[in-house]
Amino acid sequence: MTGNQAEHDRASVPRAVCVGLCTLDVIELVDRVPGPNEKITALESAVAAGGPATNAAVVLAHLGADTRLVTALADDPLSDVIRADLATCRVQVVARPAPAFAPSVAAILVTRGTGERAVASPSTAASTMQDVDTDTPDLAGVGVVLVDGYHPGLAIATARAARKSGIPVMMDAGSLKAHTADVAREVDLVVASGDFRDPNGSDSPDDVFEFLGALGVRCVAMTRGAESVLFRTADGDGAVRVPVVDNIVDTLGAGDFFHGALAYRLAVLGLDAARLPDDLAWACAVAARSLQSFGTRAWLAR
Repeated sequence: MTGNQAEHDRASVPRAVCVGLCTLDVIELVDRVPGPNEKITALESAVAAGGPATNAAVVLAHLGADTRLVTALADDPLSDVIRADLATCRVQVVARPAPAFAPSVAAILVTRGTGERAVASPSTAASTMQDVDTDTPDLAGVGVVLVDGYHPGLAIATARAARKSGIPVMMDAGSLKAHTADVAREVDLVVASGDFRDPNGSDSPDDVFEFLGALGVRCVAMTRGAESVLFRTADGDGAVRVPVVDNIVDTLGAGDFFHGALAYRLAVLGLDAARLPDDLAWACAVAARSLQSFGTRAWLAR
């Protein structure tokens, strides 16, 4: 391969930057969630880096994107485990020092038979951190920036820099936080979950879309588990069917994988409101594959 060919191949690879939370997920498969003072035996266990932006970055890299995760990690052994796992997934980690913040350890129970999960995570700390360096990462050649709303100072700075360079920015909005509006004002596409509520406490899709649209977001969508994905653009409203999946094993991370797949489409094709239904359908198909295996990594090898 000539030097010119190698440069062409690198240039043709989509590039993405994800900004947000990174946790160490300890995942246990159980027959049922235990009651008070009860011990049960885990049927299977897995440990992997997690968090919305992190899981999205893993999918982006899996699909072939040159992917960087910008987050905050403390200098301790748990961060070493996180870095090693993400290196295996071909995700480059750009970690801002966080001396006052130990990596979140998320404890997750997945119920066999339903795939439902129960999660305990100190992720709120990542929403209120003020001591993270907010210097923006290098965005040269980047086709999309994804933010998950955590580390808001870093998310806002990166989003602003990206949009100045004409790079589309999408936001994973799992729930309304104190700074959600500030971050959303800096993005082009917001994908809210069915758990998202507007400042008045309404989870009506119309109310959520009105709230986000009033912030200047030009494209909005809402995921609702197995129900259709709703969306609104300047061209109008619509719905995209979610594939039917039999024998669901684990729903953990499915929403994050959807966001990562959607971000991949934007990195390759750009953000086009007219094409958004097709992009949403494509991302649904990718996320559906994750539902039939335990944990957040096994499905990548299927």
